[in-house]
Amino acid sequence: MVSKKTIKSPRIILFDLLKIALIFLVVNIHIRVITPSNAHLFGSLWSYTVPIFMTLSFFFMNKYFSQMKLSFSIVLARIKRLFLPLIFWSAVGFIFNPKLFSIKNAFLQILTGKVVNTPLYYLDVLILFTLIYWLITYLPQKLRTPLHFVIIIAALTLDYSGISFRFFNPMINEVKRSYGQIVELIKYASLGILFATLNKQNKKTIFLLFLTVISFFIMTYYKFPETHGFNYSGANLFIGTIFVLSLSLLIGKFQLPPKAGQFINILGAYSFGVYLFHIIFLEKLVKTFPNIKTFNNHYSLLFLFLFTISCYGFCFLFDHLTKKKFSYLIK
Repeated sequence: MVSKKTIKSPRIILFDLLKIALIFLVVNIHIRVITPSNAHLFGSLWSYTVPIFMTLSFFFMNKYFSQMKLSFSIVLARIKRLFLPLIFWSAVGFIFNPKLFSIKNAFLQILTGKVVNTPLYYLDVLILFTLIYWLITYLPQKLRTPLHFVIIIAALTLDYSGISFRFFNPMINEVKRSYGQIVELIKYASLGILFATLNKQNKKTIFLLFLTVISFFIMTYYKFPETHGFNYSGANLFIGTIFVLSLSLLIGKFQLPPKAGQFINILGAYSFGVYLFHIIFLEKLVKTFPNIKTFNNHYSLLFLFLFTISCYGFCFLFDHLTKKKFSYLIK
């Protein structure tokens, strides 16, 4: 879910396919929450969505964070790139939910992303992590990889000790549901950077194969204890994310027919936009057409497909009707 602007790099079709699959899972869980049905599509796979998105984000952003003393102007451009969609889609959220608007809620929305259009908290967390990992660029290269392992171990320790949960749980819902996930998600930011570093190594295939096999066997034959958290705590999701990323990189680049590849690239790019606005559109749709709940109860998979594709269609129309002047809001 990272737009690449300052440094261009070729799109990886496999990662675009992964983004599309993750978007369907994200939309699915929010459909289940807003329009409950008897069908429980894809079980708990939704819980992998944000961890994998975060890992992919920092996998791609490593081209910045691998530099020495990264210029703050680049960091500022990245923050602006995240902040503008946060402002725009928050405003749309308040337009759709005018009763929730107040000066206090407006500030709370910008700071937490959890008043309206709740998936926007991801942008707040990304902005914070961007600043943290920018500071790491001022450390010597030889210290960075060990530091990322320390961050991962520390985050898992805070998960299992319950310290993070006990610290944030008494806070208001908007704060604990956004910043309460900092500890849960920061390990995935470091994981993305570690994968990006590994992907540059000559013997990466051996390491990726090892990670794929080991993570698969752990997922299959061992379950780590559950933790108290807000969505993404614990080692089970972490091991699953390692499996998905290592397998994806092990498979590597593959080719599709040019038109099919271009289509997948477009959908992959627009996945960012679908993530940002789908929930407010869904809420408005359900309020306007209450019978959708009945339709979803009988045809859950069809509704998921139609709604998600419609969101992608909106991104395409928005981008082209505005002559791509506001592409940064959706891709």
